Amino acid sequence: MTDESKPEISQVERSHIGHPHKHHTIQELAQNEDEPQTPYQLGWRTILCVMTLSMGNVCAALANTTNTTIKFQVSTVARSPADAALASWIANGNFLVVLAAGPIFGSLGDRLGKKWFLVCGALLGVVGSCISGSAHKITDIIAGNILTGIANAGCITSISCIQEILPNKLRPWGMGVSQAMASAFVVLGTFLAAAFVRDNTGGAGGWRWAYYFNGIIYGLTALSIAVTYFPPRPLLGRHHVLKDIVLNVDYIGILTMSGAFASLIIGLTWGGSTYAWNSPQVIATLTAGCVGLLLFGFYEAFVVKEGIFDHRLFQTMNFPILLFVCTIDGMLLLGVNVLYSQQIFDLFSQNAVRIAVILSPYLITSTFGCIPAGWVMASTRSYRIMLVVALFWCSLFTGLMGLVNSQRLPWAYAFSTLFGIGTAVTTVIPVVALGLSIPSFLIGTAATISISCRALGGIIGITIFTAIYNNKYASLVGPELAGNSRAPVVVDASEKSWRYVWIAIACLVAANGIVACFLKGVSPMMNHHVESALEDGKVREAQLS
Repeated sequence: MTDESKPEISQVERSHIGHPHKHHTIQELAQNEDEPQTPYQLGWRTILCVMTLSMGNVCAALANTTNTTIKFQVSTVARSPADAALASWIANGNFLVVLAAGPIFGSLGDRLGKKWFLVCGALLGVVGSCISGSAHKITDIIAGNILTGIANAGCITSISCIQEILPNKLRPWGMGVSQAMASAFVVLGTFLAAAFVRDNTGGAGGWRWAYYFNGIIYGLTALSIAVTYFPPRPLLGRHHVLKDIVLNVDYIGILTMSGAFASLIIGLTWGGSTYAWNSPQVIATLTAGCVGLLLFGFYEAFVVKEGIFDHRLFQTMNFPILLFVCTIDGMLLLGVNVLYSQQIFDLFSQNAVRIAVILSPYLITSTFGCIPAGWVMASTRSYRIMLVVALFWCSLFTGLMGLVNSQRLPWAYAFSTLFGIGTAVTTVIPVVALGLSIPSFLIGTAATISISCRALGGIIGITIFTAIYNNKYASLVGPELAGNSRAPVVVDASEKSWRYVWIAIACLVAANGIVACFLKGVSPMMNHHVESALEDGKVREAQLS
C-alpha cells in the first residue's frame, strides 16, 4: 500500500500514540481538540436544537416529580405491610435502571450516534408512564418506573448532545439553559402532581395523572428531537463497522456493576425494616454487593481498556474526582427531592398542593440559579472556587434544616431557599467541568457515567436516609407502631428522626466540598472546538465526509 492510499490517522489514534495510559494536563488535552480556522457561527439550527435536546433533560428530571406523591400512591394501592415496604422501590427502581443502562447508551452513542437513543428512549417513557399511571398494585408502579428508567437512560444522552453542538467555550451557557428548563418543568410537574392528588375523586388516585402528564411530555420530546436534530456521525464511529462497535461494549462490566449495586441497595433497603441488620438476608446481600464491586474494579482496571470506565477518560484526575462529586451531589439533589416532601407530609401538611407550596422556594431558587451559574463559568473560565463555596453553602443550610420542627415552618422556607441557590451551582457546573476534562469524542460516555453516578447517589441517599429515619423513629415509638403504615405519625418522634437525616446530608455535602478543592481548572479547554457541527460550513462538511 502506498503512502497516498493509506487511510489518514484519526484524531483519536493520533492523540494516543505511544502513551495510551499517560496522565495529561488540561493544557495537553486541549492541544488535541481541533479548532476551526475561522470562528464557528451559531445559527437557528443550533439554538433550536439546544431547546429540543433540553427536553430530553426535562424528561429525565420530570420523572422524579412523581416521587413527591409516593405516600399517596402507597395509600391508594398498598394492600398489606409488605406492599408498603416496597415503596422505596418506586423511586429506586427508576434510578437503578438509569445507573445500569446509562453507560451502555452513552458508550454506543459515542460510536453510533445519539439521536435514536433519545427518540426511542422518549417513546419508551410514554409506555412506562402509562403503565405506572394505570397501575393497581405497587409492583405494577415499580414495573412502569423501571421502563421509565430505561427511557431516562436514553434521554440523558441529551446532556452530551447539547455540549457537542456548541463551541467548548459556550458549553456552560448551554447547560445552564438546559438545567434551568429541566428545573422549571420540575416546579411545574410538582405543582401539577399536587393538584392532581388534591382533585382526586372517588378514591381513584389523582396521582395517576402525574404519570400521564409525564407521558405527554415524553411523546412531545420524541417528536421534536426527531424532526430537528441531524448531527454528523460521531468521530469514534467513522472508522468502524456496526458489528465491531456493538461487540466492543463492555457488557460484562455493566452486568457486574449493576448486579453489585442491586445487591447493595437491596441489603440497605431491607436492613432495619424488613429484616434486622444482622440477619442472614441483609449480610448476604451486602457482602455480595461489596465483592461484586471489588471484582468490577479489578476487571475495569486490568482486563479491559475501553470498558465502562474507558482508560482514556482518566487522562486527568478531574474525571474521578468529579464522579465522586456527582455521586454525593445525587444524594443531595435526588435524596432531598424525595425525602423533603415526606418530611413536609409528616410535620406540616398532608394537603398535596400545600406540600408543593412548601417545596417551591427550594425548587424555584435551584431553577433560576442555573443560568447565572453557567454565565459565571463561561465569563470567568473558572469553576472550582464557585463549586467549593456552593457545596459548603449547601452543607451549612442543610445542617440548619435539622432545627426545623412543626412550629418552625418559616425556618423551613428560609433554609430550603438558601440551599436551593447552592444546588443550582452543583447541578450545572460539575457536568460541564467533567465534559471539559476528557477528550470530546468520549463526552457521551463521560456524561452518562456522571448521571449514572448521580442516580447511584440518589439510590444510596434515599436508602440510607430512609434507613436513618426509620431506625430512629422505630427506637422512639416502638417497632409495632413504626411498622404500621396506617398509624398516625408521632410528630415529636418524627421531628427528632428528620434531624438526624439532615445532619447526615450536611456531613456528606461538606466532605464533597473538601474533595472538590483538589479539582484543576479547565480554561485551556474552553476554546472554539465543536464536536458535532449542525450549521452548514467547512466544520460540518469535514465531519460529514
